[in-house]
Amino acid sequence: MHLFFREDCPLKVGMAVALAVDDLKHAGRVLRLTPGEEVRIADGLGLAFRGRVVKVEPREILVNLQATLPSTESPLNLVLCPSLLKGEKMDLVIRQATELGVTRIAPLITSRSIPQSGKGSDDQRLKRWRAIVRVSAAQCQRAFLPAVDPVCTLTELLEEAKHSKIIVPWEEDQSTPLATFKLQEPYPEGEALFLLIGPEGGFAPQEIEVLKQNGAVPVNLGPRILRSDTAAAAALTLVQAVFGDLARKEGKP
Repeated sequence: MHLFFREDCPLKVGMAVALAVDDLKHAGRVLRLTPGEEVRIADGLGLAFRGRVVKVEPREILVNLQATLPSTESPLNLVLCPSLLKGEKMDLVIRQATELGVTRIAPLITSRSIPQSGKGSDDQRLKRWRAIVRVSAAQCQRAFLPAVDPVCTLTELLEEAKHSKIIVPWEEDQSTPLATFKLQEPYPEGEALFLLIGPEGGFAPQEIEVLKQNGAVPVNLGPRILRSDTAAAAALTLVQAVFGDLARKEGKP
């Protein structure tokens, strides 16, 4: 069942909702929606509805909202903080993070990052990342759209996260496998968990020291050195399996 977002208006059962203008071409010409077809409409904040198409015209597609749908969101407020990667690698991390249930993505500039500087390029990059989140969330049937922050420094991030738990996969760590790492189970509801991913080449030693001084816990992802995009997906999967919803049993919260 196809999912569409209407983030700009409150949704409720019984109302007729017009698809967003940006979705009309895809819905009408690519998906070829027809009256009577069922779709899903979400508000981007976690609420989704089952609806039925009642009108299809070139400039307007209307959907009648019939029932609310169960949430597909993880109970974990997981913030992914990936160091900047080149082009498509960063896009891949954004896409996979959305599919794996993060609530927010806070890109980092670190000493070994390869940034693309310039106000214009920064704005375009952020716009592209947010578009990737929207498409990925619709594909995996998420009613919630993870936020994507402007790029920040490690210092700025640590200031924000100083009262939260921070996990840092680090290739030099030999003592704390993330797969068996214990935080607090269940993790306190609503409390953010920050997961930092280093750039190609990893975090610099002085950055790891700063992270440790601010309470971050270095962990390892196994005996092999993973590329940054692979490390992000692996770490997210492990964290969601232990503290989120990837290992949730049927009928259990």
